Parts: sequence; C-alpha cells; structure tokens
Amino acid sequence: MATTNFLSPIEFKFVLSRLPSVEFFVQAVNIPGASSGFSEFPTPFKILYEPGDKLMYDDLVVTVLCDENLEAFKEIQAWIVALTYPDNFGQYRTLTTRPPGGVNTADVVNTIRSDASLILLDSNKNASIQLKFKDMFPTAISGINLNTAGTDVTAPTFDITFKYASYDIEVM
Repeated sequence: MATTNFLSPIEFKFVLSRLPSVEFFVQAVNIPGASSGFSEFPTPFKILYEPGDKLMYDDLVVTVLCDENLEAFKEIQAWIVALTYPDNFGQYRTLTTRPPGGVNTADVVNTIRSDASLILLDSNKNASIQLKFKDMFPTAISGINLNTAGTDVTAPTFDITFKYASYDIEVM
C-alpha cells in the first residue's frame, strides 16, 4: 500500500508573468473554490433542484511581504491605477506597449491581464501540481499596517485580490 503525504501549506511557489518581482515576496496564497448556481423547481410535495449553467470562481488572494522600497506594492498599485485611469488616458496607455520601432497595431502588447501559476511542491520539494490561472487582473490591494507597539520586528504584508477567467490543475 502506497503512503500518502499531506499537502504542505508552506511548500509552494507563485509566479505572475506580468510582475516577476512579486514572486520572491509572496507569503500566502489561497487555492480558490468554484461554485455554480442552481435552479429551483417547486412541486406540490417539495422543491427540486437542477444544476446551474454558470461556473463562478472565488477570488485569488495573494499576501505579499512589503520590501523597504515598496516595489511590489507600487507595481500592483500602478497596475490598478492604469486599469481604471482615474486622472487621464495616459495612465491607461501604460498597459499597452509597442516594441521598439513597431508602428503596426498588431505589435501592441496588451498587459491589462496576465497569466499566473501556483506551483505546489511535494515532500521532496519537487513541483507536483500546477494551477494555471488565465487572464488575471487585480481588483484590490490592501493597505500596509505599520505598528511600533510590537516586540518583534516583522515585515509588514499586504493582500492583492485578483479576478481571472479560469484555472486548470495539472499534475507535473
């Protein structure tokens, strides 16, 4: 009989294509759940249920350590600002880039969304499962709490909330 090891909550790696600097500072990430709606059909005796037709994914929340230059925080905040272009359209233009010398609109690289991977490691620290998130974009960034009352010096963290189109689970 083969032995089964339990999933370790500390053995993972999160890779976000658009923000490679965030990868090193990731402290925690959730594996999002999924749900579907349902329809009710009342009968004289009881209510019957039928499965829904739309799959809904929970948000992906990533907790990131804050470096002293706020690099990861600034990158995510700039992404959210560019998505919403609150002051001018130039902020939105930062989401699209053209290769040097590229004038063709087909050359424009769209960085509104990004793909990401959550790689789970086994007990030997080898990659065993990969969750591939498609078309992610941030919807929220939490504040950073600073506090001088603590006795231990621990780096502050902040949370990033993402929406995405879907995710696949692959055994590696």
